[in-house]
Amino acid sequence: MSTLLIVDRDDALRSEVARFLLNLGHGVQEARECAEALRLVGERAFDLLICQVPAEGSLEELLQAARAKNPGAALIAQAEPGAAAEGEQALRDGAAGLLAKPYSLPELNFQVRRALEGGGGRSTPALVERYQNVYRPYSFIGESPGIKKVFEIVERVARTDSSVIITGETGTGKELVAGAIHYNSPRAGGPFVRVNCAALPEQLLESELFGHEKGSFTGADRQRVGRFEHADGGTLFLDEVADMSLFTQAKVLRVLQEKEFERLGSNEPVKTDVRILSATNKDLAERMHRGEFRVDLYYRLNVVTIRLPSLRERGGDVGLLAQFFLKKFAGQMGKRLRGLTPGAKEALGRYQWPGNIRELENTMERAVLMADGELVTAEDLALGAQGPAQAAKSEMPGQPQPAAPTGSLQESERRLVLEALEACGWVQKEAARSLGLSSRALNYRIRKLGITNPRWRQNKG
Repeated sequence: MSTLLIVDRDDALRSEVARFLLNLGHGVQEARECAEALRLVGERAFDLLICQVPAEGSLEELLQAARAKNPGAALIAQAEPGAAAEGEQALRDGAAGLLAKPYSLPELNFQVRRALEGGGGRSTPALVERYQNVYRPYSFIGESPGIKKVFEIVERVARTDSSVIITGETGTGKELVAGAIHYNSPRAGGPFVRVNCAALPEQLLESELFGHEKGSFTGADRQRVGRFEHADGGTLFLDEVADMSLFTQAKVLRVLQEKEFERLGSNEPVKTDVRILSATNKDLAERMHRGEFRVDLYYRLNVVTIRLPSLRERGGDVGLLAQFFLKKFAGQMGKRLRGLTPGAKEALGRYQWPGNIRELENTMERAVLMADGELVTAEDLALGAQGPAQAAKSEMPGQPQPAAPTGSLQESERRLVLEALEACGWVQKEAARSLGLSSRALNYRIRKLGITNPRWRQNKG
């Protein structure tokens, strides 16, 4: 198998990625900084580098040094939240792929296979079995009627080739449901390819979906195969599908209708056989009414709708999930924890969970880290008091839910975005420029973080 080097200052993520790639049979080495990575690539040949951006050094220099030992060496950039501009620059500097944190193991596997093989992407029987265990519908945790109904629908639609739209609030597990459908379907041996339609500017998203020919635009120094082509025989998961531009929507519709497309800069049709799963936390009916989403594409994508209930709607599932995450993180940290105190259980049940399962998972990781005794306490959870007025507001239907702090990284990102907006008089275009982001990328983060301002609503009126 291939030899890989992972460069990342996040020790926990780097170790998790290394374990996963080792289990797939790759040789793996790790480095925390670019200086250490430069030393390693000077000592031996690597087939692939997986490097964090922004980095304490030049990724272009690191890639050139790797290619001095192995001319075929490739690099995948890992972009931190808020580092979209650096990720796009890494692609222009020759990176073979871009992973936007946080990413899933299927996405990592897809990017690695694409970089190493220039197109493969098909799953081995062992990998299919591995993911079937992860994505088995009834291995999901939950006993509430709403989530049990989801399990039933997933098992039913997995046997078909129908297009599915998965809806629900941020953090409810839409990608997990998409993976369950793919890995329990007749296409399980094919690729499961994911693309976040909100994370890339329009031109990069178009190239990512359909590929491009060398010289088709500035920075296109070689041919690149797109995700529709890679997903041939498998499933393409379009996350945040509501954020596609109308132009890109028209091209996606053509693929669904004619089973073919052209790469950017080419007139040569490329055939593909792909099942489409999509997800959104937006109201697509409202977007169609405003002319922002094509009606014909909606009905092509929406053969079946699966709505994921929020954690607020799942009652006792909060306790079951909390116990699962407690056991998971206690095992990872080598701590002996028996459970939660009555006060901690009460706090979990009282809190409204605007960030849903993702927020609960981060909360439990922090609580396990902070716990000193054998039980996690309410103080370890650090959820804070939520008064009746706030709870009532959280339960009002149709009210936008503010993003809860789900760890120091998201808190820092939120603070950085707010400071930029305030400094620029809440003009998003200027704030995006000051942060080195595209307007589209900043708008995505504003929605994800639940940031709003009365002035924006006034301007719309």
